[in-house]
Amino acid sequence: MKKTRFIPYGYTIREGRTVIEHTEAEIIREIFDEYIKGASLKEIAESLTQRKIPYTEKTDTWDKARIARIIDNAKYIGDEEYDPIIDEDTYEGAVSMKAARQRNTVQRECEGIALLRNRVKCADCGSPMVRRVCSKRQINESWTCQNAECGKRLRISDGDLLQKIAILMNRIIENSELLIPKPKIRIADSPTVASLQRQVDTELEKDYPSEEYIVEKVSDIASQLYKETQAKKMIVAQIARKRASMMKPQENFNCDYFSDLVDYVTLSSSGKVRLYTKVGTEITEGENE
Repeated sequence: MKKTRFIPYGYTIREGRTVIEHTEAEIIREIFDEYIKGASLKEIAESLTQRKIPYTEKTDTWDKARIARIIDNAKYIGDEEYDPIIDEDTYEGAVSMKAARQRNTVQRECEGIALLRNRVKCADCGSPMVRRVCSKRQINESWTCQNAECGKRLRISDGDLLQKIAILMNRIIENSELLIPKPKIRIADSPTVASLQRQVDTELEKDYPSEEYIVEKVSDIASQLYKETQAKKMIVAQIARKRASMMKPQENFNCDYFSDLVDYVTLSSSGKVRLYTKVGTEITEGENE
């Protein structure tokens, strides 16, 4: 095995001739087979890395880019210099699937970004952010705060943004407790409750207090306390938790899941993404682990 690769994985040099390296060739066949069966580039790379399959003498770490290069490499069906490792049908099948997946990814990103357009806010000032595209930049897409006094901008590709949101969504799906609002500390009764209580006290001081009046005011107090507590939010949160428990973690952004659970997203100029759920909880990168 080479310390540094100058020829494709799966081949080696013997007596000045390029020949098949059979151990590596089995990995090549496995990669094509798993990809055609539906495994993603990431899943294949992670599997090879976990099994500590060497890529060179220096590394046994695989990534999506290496797997993609292997699938794109027509040398594996053979030419004047390289003997075939896989047949032409296998190669064409994998390449066609890769192209189809890329089309699906583009379509998915378009749908996801369309859903986000009116749901992205500036993390610094809370104003709406607008997406812009500049083809002259290495990263074409950016989001800019519409508040002229703020104007913060984050340059992030559509794919990266949707992937970050998908990761945060998976965190909710895997731990629905994140949908439970933190309890508020009740320091004192509100002016409305205090006023109703005084009316009850005044009535009770009379020689012949009205029981009907007191019951009515106590009912009003109970109703007002319910409004001021998180009881309603907790009921909504429990419904959201039930919905989340029926979801499965997703490798990519899921429009339906996002619509069900998320109210809006904030972006900071440093690149941090935060989700604000429909029950008022916050899910942030690096937190809520």
